[in-house]
Amino acid sequence: MIALLLMVLSGASSDSSRSIWTVTETGIAAGTIAATGLLFTVDRDVKDWSQSHKNGASEVWSAGAKLVGDGYWTIPLAGGLWWAGASGRAPRVARASRNGLEALALTQMIVQTGKFGVQRHRPRYSSSPYLFDGPGINLDNVSFPSGHSANAWGLLPAYALEYSDHPWLAGGLYAVALSTSLSRVHDNWHWSSDVALSAGLGLVCNRVVRSWNQRRDSSWTMVPSWNGAPGLMMVRNF
Repeated sequence: MIALLLMVLSGASSDSSRSIWTVTETGIAAGTIAATGLLFTVDRDVKDWSQSHKNGASEVWSAGAKLVGDGYWTIPLAGGLWWAGASGRAPRVARASRNGLEALALTQMIVQTGKFGVQRHRPRYSSSPYLFDGPGINLDNVSFPSGHSANAWGLLPAYALEYSDHPWLAGGLYAVALSTSLSRVHDNWHWSSDVALSAGLGLVCNRVVRSWNQRRDSSWTMVPSWNGAPGLMMVRNF
């Protein structure tokens, strides 16, 4: 699926001077697969450790970190920032918001396909990390990959990549995304391998979407518009 999407994206622009998939993306993808596989072997141990070390402070931290993965306010906020920044006053904010929302959509498409394609049992309902039912629509068995982790890693890296010239800001955004992933393990809704795969997917999708948009923006720009009703329009750059 990822390869097919990349082929589509690669063919969407005639500018071949900027590669969409580079050795960096290959390294991240390979590292994600390796980390997911490694964690898969210790998922039960990670679950036991996390559940035995929960306390009041960790509960408060986890509740806050989970909110980012809910997407109820982060996604509308990103949309608002895109809309506000597209006026020209904050082009970097607008660019990061657009990239993040597109990367989030791509990440979730892959994640949701995986959830219902493998139907992995959640750690909250199973003591074994190796129970997969195969394709189905049982909403209780949608542990792999993590949707909350995908929301955080599908959106926040767009801002971190845009503001990579501000290391503390970029690092803080990655730390927030990581906290969301860890909160899902802490709350016993996901195995550690679930959140690892979602994190890697989100990071790769962000880099691919960012590169593709850089190519596309060399000739076309999508901006919000208002003509009696909110909408989008494509502006041709000459």
